[in-house]
Amino acid sequence: MTERDPVSVLLPTMEWNTACEQLAAQLKPDDELLVVCDSERDPVAGHDPPEGVRILVAGEPEGCSGKANALAHGMRRARHDRFVWTDDDFERDPDWLDRLVAAGERHGPATAIPFFGGGGWWRPFEPWCGALFAVLCYLQFGGVADTAWGGGVTFTRSELTVPVPAFVAELRTVLSDDYLLTERLPEVHAVRGLVMRVAVPGTHRAVYHRLVRFGRIVGVNSGWWPWLKLSSLLLVGGFLSPLGTVVSLVVGFGVVYAWLGLGRANFLFSPAGVLLLPLLTVTAMVADTFEWGGRRYRFPESGAVEVLDG
Repeated sequence: MTERDPVSVLLPTMEWNTACEQLAAQLKPDDELLVVCDSERDPVAGHDPPEGVRILVAGEPEGCSGKANALAHGMRRARHDRFVWTDDDFERDPDWLDRLVAAGERHGPATAIPFFGGGGWWRPFEPWCGALFAVLCYLQFGGVADTAWGGGVTFTRSELTVPVPAFVAELRTVLSDDYLLTERLPEVHAVRGLVMRVAVPGTHRAVYHRLVRFGRIVGVNSGWWPWLKLSSLLLVGGFLSPLGTVVSLVVGFGVVYAWLGLGRANFLFSPAGVLLLPLLTVTAMVADTFEWGGRRYRFPESGAVEVLDG
């Protein structure tokens, strides 16, 4: 691909890292990479950026997540009509940016597909929160259809259903940038050739806070009943037919892992996830405080984000 729209790539991060290097190398002459940090104290703030890269300081978040605050600041400073949002926790092929933008030009708003994989305590949750989420995005099925993943998504100013200034103001009130962007795009094309592997830390503490955050985002925004119903049905099915459930889950998730080309054996832990899903649901309903990106947040049923410390 030799010609495409110039893009403003927004990358919230605290330090100059592999993602910065990879994205800077993929820029066309008219592109810009906006590396957005929180404060002048962040290591990346003092980095001497290459051509096409600007380092912005967003300031501390108030009433929103640090990432949403960074994206809001980047959207306000961006020069181009087309945006790309991305994260610093996965690696990209040399043509990643071109392929994502090409899909956006061809289909409208377009998103890469995340697969959240890891070891340790994440293993029993990986089939459900990693592979199942990825395959539903891949197939554009159910409640996951048209989901915009903030780790790799492109859209233009005119494709938003609200003006950019209004969208920026909304970003400064939310926990989940992905959820808001999904709400503000009429439809989102999933780029099946861009299944991105995002490494998830496997410590007990990291997994707990990730799951509570994920559960709160879904439950507070979409209601708890679908979660409770699904986890209860799976648990009851497991008790009524334990062997059949184990075999069905292992075979089913094995097919999903093979189809997505994941090359991992964590699908074997899918039966354990059935036992833990009800516990996860109840925990996320009760625990409204969690850590994310070095900050502690409270996300109550009201949906008002509280930044407790950072």
